Amino acid sequence: MKMTLKPVYIMLALLLTGFMACKKPLDTIPDTSLTDLKTFDDVRSALRGAYDGFQSNNYYGSPAASGTASAWSALPELMGDDFVEALESLGNWNIMSEMSYASDNGAVAAAFIQPYEIISRVNNLLKFVEKYETGSTEAEAKRIKAQALAIRAHAHFDLMRYFAQDFGRNSTALGVPFVTVFDPQKPFANLPARNTVKENYDAILKDLGDALVAFRAGGNTTGNGSRNYIDSVVVYAMRARVNYYASDWAAVIADANIALALRPVGTAANYISTFATAGEAAPSSEVYWAVPSDNALRPGGAISGTSPNYRVTAAMSAILQAQGGAYVDPGINRFNQAGSGGIQRTLCWKYPGIRSFKVFRAGELLLMRAEAKQRTNDLSALTDLNSLRTNRGVAIGAEVGAALLDAILLQRRVELLGEGHRWFDLRRSTKTIVRAECGVANGSRADNCNILPTSRSWTFPIPFNELKVNPNLVQNQGY
Repeated sequence: MKMTLKPVYIMLALLLTGFMACKKPLDTIPDTSLTDLKTFDDVRSALRGAYDGFQSNNYYGSPAASGTASAWSALPELMGDDFVEALESLGNWNIMSEMSYASDNGAVAAAFIQPYEIISRVNNLLKFVEKYETGSTEAEAKRIKAQALAIRAHAHFDLMRYFAQDFGRNSTALGVPFVTVFDPQKPFANLPARNTVKENYDAILKDLGDALVAFRAGGNTTGNGSRNYIDSVVVYAMRARVNYYASDWAAVIADANIALALRPVGTAANYISTFATAGEAAPSSEVYWAVPSDNALRPGGAISGTSPNYRVTAAMSAILQAQGGAYVDPGINRFNQAGSGGIQRTLCWKYPGIRSFKVFRAGELLLMRAEAKQRTNDLSALTDLNSLRTNRGVAIGAEVGAALLDAILLQRRVELLGEGHRWFDLRRSTKTIVRAECGVANGSRADNCNILPTSRSWTFPIPFNELKVNPNLVQNQGY
C-alpha cells in the first residue's frame, strides 16, 4: 500500500518551547525563535538552533534533575542491565530504572517533546532554504538542507525507539507522528495523529536519501573536521542504524561499508582518546558525529564519573576485566573504586565531566556490519569481529554459528557501554532484565530488579498532557 504521510503542525506546547532561548553551541548564539527567515544568515542561524536542541538535558545532556530525560545518552543505560542503582543514589531516577513510569512522568514527557522541538526548528528552516539554492549561496544552501533533512530523520527515529509499538519494517502498529510542516499561525489546524511504524520508516529513509542527494549537490560532503556537524558519512551511519532496527541486513552492510571506508575503526589508543579531554579539540577518526560541549554538557551524568547514581554491575565488570585491552584503561572504565557500604565499584569513565557526546562511532558501525553478516551467513562476520577485537587490544576468537552471534552481541555491550544503547538493544531482543544486585543488602537502592517481556514499560506511554491537548493521539497499550 502506498504510504500517505500526515503533514502536521506542532502542538502548542512545542511552539512555546521553540521560542525559548537555548544554550550556546559552536560559539554562536542560535536563532530559535521560529519566525520567518528573511536572510541567508537567518537560515544559517536556524540550522545552529536545530543542532543546539541536541545539547538539551532532555536529549544528550546530563540528567541533572529528575524532571529531565537525558533520553539518548544516560537514560538507556541506567534503565538497562549493565548498570545498577548504587547506594549513593538519592532515588531521582528510581522510577525510570525500575521501569515503573506512567503517562504523567516528567522524563517521559521530556523525551517526547524535545525531539519535536528540534523537528519544528528544521521544518521552519526547510520552508525558507530552497529560495537560496541558486547563485552564490547555492552550494551552502544545499548542504544546509541536507543537514536539516538528516536532523529531522534522526529525531523522528529516536522518538520511534521509545514510543513506537514495535520495530518491524512493514509493521502497521502505531509509531509516532511524522511532522513535515510548520505553521506558527495555525498550530491547531491539523493535530498530529500517529503514523504507522512502516510509514515512519518510509519517511525517515526518504529524508536520509534526500539528504545524501542534497549533500552531493552541495559538494564537500565529508568535510567535517570538528565532527560537530552532520555530513554524508554521518547520514550513511544514520541509515545503517535505522535499517539495523528494521533488520534489513543487506542495507546495513551496504551503508556500513561506505561509512567505514571513509572513517574506519582506529587503534586502541584512538578509542581511548575518543573519550579523553584532548579528543575534544582533535576528535579521533573513530568519531562520526559528536554533539559539542558548551562548558556545561555532561552527558554521563548519573552513570559516569566519580559520584554516579548508577554503577556498572558486578557481572559486566567481570566481562570487562576478562576482555582487557582498551576496555580496562582508566580513561574508559575504572575498577575497585571505594563506595558507600564498603562496595568496591566499577565506574564507567567515558563521560566523567564536561564532554561532547559521541552519537555515532566507527565501532558501532563495524559491529552492526558484523551482526548483519552473521545473520545472512556471510563468513566474513568473524573477520569484522576480530578486526574490532584486534583494534581494542583484545584476544581474537574462532566462533561460528550461534556462538559467533552471541560473541558479536557481547562485544556490542562492551564496546558501547555507557553510550546510550543497552535498553534499546534489550527492547529489540529479549525484553527481559534480571538484576542480581537487588536491595540495600546487595549494594543497590533498586527493589524491582526483574522486568519481564510482558511489561507495558518496554514501550513508553504517550504523555498524558499531549493526549489532553490532542485527541488524535492514541495511547500505547497498558497505560
